[in-house]
Amino acid sequence: MRLGFVGCGTIASAMVTGLCSTAGAGPVMLSPRNAKVAAGLASRFANVQIAPTNQAVLDASEVVVLAVRPQIAFGVLSELRFRPDHQVVSLIATLPLEYIRSVTSPATLVTRAVPLPSVALRQGPTAIHPPGRSIKALFNALGTAIELDDESEFDAFAAATASMASYFSFASTVSDWMTRNGVAPQNARAYVGEMLRGLSATSLAMPDRSFTALAEEHQTRGGLNEQVVQLITRDGSFVELDRALDAVLKRLQAGTSGRPVIPAPL
Repeated sequence: MRLGFVGCGTIASAMVTGLCSTAGAGPVMLSPRNAKVAAGLASRFANVQIAPTNQAVLDASEVVVLAVRPQIAFGVLSELRFRPDHQVVSLIATLPLEYIRSVTSPATLVTRAVPLPSVALRQGPTAIHPPGRSIKALFNALGTAIELDDESEFDAFAAATASMASYFSFASTVSDWMTRNGVAPQNARAYVGEMLRGLSATSLAMPDRSFTALAEEHQTRGGLNEQVVQLITRDGSFVELDRALDAVLKRLQAGTSGRPVIPAPL
């Protein structure tokens, strides 16, 4: 499979890193956009090359991954000439499938995907829509592909990924609090990281348990965990998170009919 990337940001770089870390990785062609990142990947992996233009990426590839920012997508994609045999994978969260199909015609195999940065480690889920055997295999090599028939469901998955930075901000808050209370920064960082890894492992080991049930099991009546949960709940933090995800979903679905609205970054 000859793979090409139009755009070379964080997620594209993570995909290339994950794929090229596997045995027998095929050729990868990168666009000249974000030259520093592209040059770094080409220096690390012998099968990675940098094309002189975005069109040259398409000309050399069977699977084309679109990984440009939404704000410049229209200008970039409108200049490209796709082939009928191209398989197109769009990582552009705010652009609906109908629009991607219209600007990549005559290509007929078009998929939306929302991989996470952890694909660099070949871990984590990637939602894809619509289902497709070859694209499922591609993302299974990077973790776990989740095939979705409904685009509105896919948008909910995409919105959920907007919680990643908040997760690390939560970890930073706990770690920084420990440091302010006399713990060496490196020890606080190591402790919080291991604690969260353990909690993640617990949730994966108990797939039949809801997160609500796990939260209940990790607090005792009148205990310390219950105290923190009650205070955060009373403060409205969980309600605000719910509202924030609603706002992200609304942004993602802004272009469901006709040419999509591409808003400025939040």
